[in-house]
Amino acid sequence: MATLGIAGVKLALVNKQGVVLTGTNGIYKYTDQAVADRTGIFDVTVDNSYGVASVALTNLTGSTTDIFGNNKIVAKSAGKGNAQSVLTINALPNEIKMAVLGMPSDNKGGFTITGKADPNNRVAFLAEASESFDTKKPVYIGMYMGTASEASHTLTSNNTNDNRTTDAITIAHLERGEGGFGKYFFSSAKGFDKTTMEKDVFLVG
Repeated sequence: MATLGIAGVKLALVNKQGVVLTGTNGIYKYTDQAVADRTGIFDVTVDNSYGVASVALTNLTGSTTDIFGNNKIVAKSAGKGNAQSVLTINALPNEIKMAVLGMPSDNKGGFTITGKADPNNRVAFLAEASESFDTKKPVYIGMYMGTASEASHTLTSNNTNDNRTTDAITIAHLERGEGGFGKYFFSSAKGFDKTTMEKDVFLVG
């Protein structure tokens, strides 16, 4: 899948079945929007987050092991990949970031650094890019659920240049039932429908 740039990412908290959580249980739970939230989906835009810088997916496929017979390689044993993504967002709102990471709030502006990721706090995302040589043909990657973490964060002094950090969130993915980790979606493919795609990635209860 050859791509050009990245146009955006949508994020949501989901339960263990992959159904989007809304309201005070969803991604807006630490914000004033929680009560009014009906979708549970946060759309990363230039206005609210200065946009997404990159989405990097790794370990999508496991390794293969040679199987020998009669002094020849007669088959391959294929292992499953341990899919992982790193979302780099220029300035994700702090309360949204804490919800994604599953950091508990003290309701006084503090969020506890627990020292471990919360495996019960699951995140789904849908990323949009375009075909490498045709910007009018969007392509998408939807990942159904995973555990988010931020292993490190460095603050450095400004000098003659601003030293600005980004929000780099690592998501270790889980499989959703028999549906695997997620899907590629191509707007050029027969039968593609954007609404159907979003309902696939962000299940509604």
